[in-house]
Amino acid sequence: MTDIRIFLNGEQKTVPETTTLKDLLPEQPEGTSVVLLLPGSVSREMTPHLRLTTSAGDIVIELAKKTPFPLPTGEVDQNLRVHFEDRNAVSFGPFPQEFTPDKTPYRYERGVVCLGSGGYDSKNAYLTFSRREHMGDHGAAKGGAILGKVIYGLGIMNRWKHGDTITRIEQVFSSTDSTNAKVTSDLSTEVKEGMQIFSELIITAEGYQENHAEIDCTCTDSVEHMLFCLRENTFRIDRTASTYIRDHTEGKLYVLQERQKPRREGTITVRTAGKGSGGLYIYTRDVQSNQHHTRTGAVTRGIELAKFSTEKTVLSVRPVPELLDLRGLPLGEAVSLAKKRGLKVMADNKDVTGRVVISQKPETTLEVLKEGKVSLFTMGLENVIDISLDYKKAPQSVDLFRRVTGLKKYAVGTMPFIYNLEDEMYLFKPPFSTGTNIIPENTPKKPVKTNTLALTNDSRQAVGMVGVRVVENKEYGPTGEPFGGTNVIGTIIDMEKLPLMKEGGTIYFREVKE
Repeated sequence: MTDIRIFLNGEQKTVPETTTLKDLLPEQPEGTSVVLLLPGSVSREMTPHLRLTTSAGDIVIELAKKTPFPLPTGEVDQNLRVHFEDRNAVSFGPFPQEFTPDKTPYRYERGVVCLGSGGYDSKNAYLTFSRREHMGDHGAAKGGAILGKVIYGLGIMNRWKHGDTITRIEQVFSSTDSTNAKVTSDLSTEVKEGMQIFSELIITAEGYQENHAEIDCTCTDSVEHMLFCLRENTFRIDRTASTYIRDHTEGKLYVLQERQKPRREGTITVRTAGKGSGGLYIYTRDVQSNQHHTRTGAVTRGIELAKFSTEKTVLSVRPVPELLDLRGLPLGEAVSLAKKRGLKVMADNKDVTGRVVISQKPETTLEVLKEGKVSLFTMGLENVIDISLDYKKAPQSVDLFRRVTGLKKYAVGTMPFIYNLEDEMYLFKPPFSTGTNIIPENTPKKPVKTNTLALTNDSRQAVGMVGVRVVENKEYGPTGEPFGGTNVIGTIIDMEKLPLMKEGGTIYFREVKE
């Protein structure tokens, strides 16, 4: 049998010509994709970006789709000087163009570039850069004549003043093997001579050092969020753009803004504000920093996976270091895992079989590794209730429940225990914020089993109440409400532990996943 030469994650290997991806990657997680680059000439690919060299520094513009730039590339032979500037905008020109100016003011976001005019005469056209969001009449054509947006060099745009000039305009190209790239999750695919195979992203956390004493904990909270998002060693792409891929499958989550820096190729950031807050971004091209993105790490191997993958693709990821969260584990298992990571362990109890870890100090991975030790705080297993949640039938209600109880990020959650109603029903009141919308979802049509866990929806006054019945009822659900006001979210596994709970106290529970 003939042998062939291939490259696996940058390492050259010689394998039989009938070798499949499964043979090469026996431990590749199911459903994750790999990138295959067939041998061939490197293509020079045009991007929608223009680089403008100015006397104050370079900026990069991303052109709007199907929008031509009004000036040719190359050395600028026209007198493109700052003709006008104020706190809202700065204009370079003039130069002749052909369009019909509109006298209507338009709203321009910060960084937007439009084609305007002086005196509503297109022969006196200007490149106008919006320094901040504003309403303005720049003598542009109908619709505002937006050419694109500055993606690199916003700070330079703010420094322009009279006398500054644009001296060169050039198209930005990228060199890739995209013409011969293939993304696949079919591991039965046979490899070919000279093929390059990329199967895994290695992501190193911001501030991490192999010498743990040198770890920088400046970004420890946002890094912890990144490690939490990557805890299953996957990156699920829900959005792609010309400069990044994003994983926002955990939904909107608050993250601290800790380190704002330029987002170079391979940089990892987390968005800290807006609808996309909590989303994890991997950059495939250089862009400027953003006040709503905090840097949390960098791709140290496998950036090709990010460059060629598309939406709905799942990538295999190996974060360095891995998340170190011992909450929810039996004490003995937690101690064993901590010691495998080279840590000293201090626990509040010696019962390694009958105790469950409910908290740890320090709380974050980088802090624990830097200190080289961790303190574990536990509770007796008899006081920790196991539950299962129904993600398929009640996804929104389950997500709200996990967020408010702490199960969204930790393996142990808590709820205030209100009371035991006549030994028929146990009621709990998680701290939902005022105005939380709990829509009717997975409402029962008939009496439910006695171990059913449910949440009162917003059709009833006691919205947000959580309950479970010990005695079945033909009219009311687990929270004492009619069936239409009850969202079934799961089951309680340890029903026998409920009588041990004290009214007015806090109960601890763990989620058991199928």
